[in-house]
Amino acid sequence: MNTTVHETTKEFVEKLELKPGQKVLDVGCGIGGGDFYMAENFDVEVVGIDLSINMISLALERAIGLKCSVEFEVADCTKKEYPENSFNVIYSRDTILHIQDKPALFRSFCKWLKPGGKVLISDYCKSPGTPSLEFAKYISQRGYDLHDVEAYGQMLRDAGFEDVVAEDRTDQFIKVLQRELDVVEKEKDEFIADFSEEDYNEIVGGWKAKLIRSTSGEQKWGLFIAQKK
Repeated sequence: MNTTVHETTKEFVEKLELKPGQKVLDVGCGIGGGDFYMAENFDVEVVGIDLSINMISLALERAIGLKCSVEFEVADCTKKEYPENSFNVIYSRDTILHIQDKPALFRSFCKWLKPGGKVLISDYCKSPGTPSLEFAKYISQRGYDLHDVEAYGQMLRDAGFEDVVAEDRTDQFIKVLQRELDVVEKEKDEFIADFSEEDYNEIVGGWKAKLIRSTSGEQKWGLFIAQKK
């Protein structure tokens, strides 16, 4: 369950200035929420890829009977190959934190985009400097590769992108997360009935820990937009 995606999709997609017929690649598409939104509202063709078979299965189920152009595939973005100049937009929400070799992935993105194409990424980041032992342990246990917002933007420049915007959106992340937490806590009984108390405790505990890390300034959330020349 990704708390930041739904509320911010509209705002972020507007920044892409999508035109009918354009082709979009969504890296880490999950169950395809952003993809359906883009395809239905902007008449673009969207390809969504994700490592999770379960997520892609749900996305394919949701696509049945819809008239918009969306396709989904179980794929690893670090191994997948597309021809040069395939896409107008590459879009990725809170996924690339799992990728260790970001520079190589960003070079692939630049290759796959058409000239003038845009990349839009939101991702977990960290504050500059050495993380606390506790946060370092969390990063290691999860297998994340986190960078500070400025360093992340620089990786996009080094990969060949221009007009790179790298924004710290942590305050927005905290607000959305707190709202989501309030809703889930209010609907605790219904949630437990649908899932389990164990699931509830795991999700709420994880969100609260994320809030503490973000409020303390250790965990950051960045928005990155860049263009291929």
